Amino acid sequence: MKKILFAITGSLFFVACEPTTAPQMSDADIQAKVDSVVTEKTDMLNQQANEDLDRRMAIEVKPKADSIVAAQ
Repeated sequence: MKKILFAITGSLFFVACEPTTAPQMSDADIQAKVDSVVTEKTDMLNQQANEDLDRRMAIEVKPKADSIVAAQ
């Protein structure tokens, strides 16, 4: 009886510990994912940079223009 119980427990242990493989992505799939993420982040950074430029333009251009006019 112990041998049968040991055999069943051992076989369950090996079946339960069988390594499972995660789905693999091909190189083309990985590159497509990377490209989409980079494009999204680049667009977001460009939008933020343009907003910052618009905000700073009003603050910094007027004093510079006034100093140029005053120098002439």
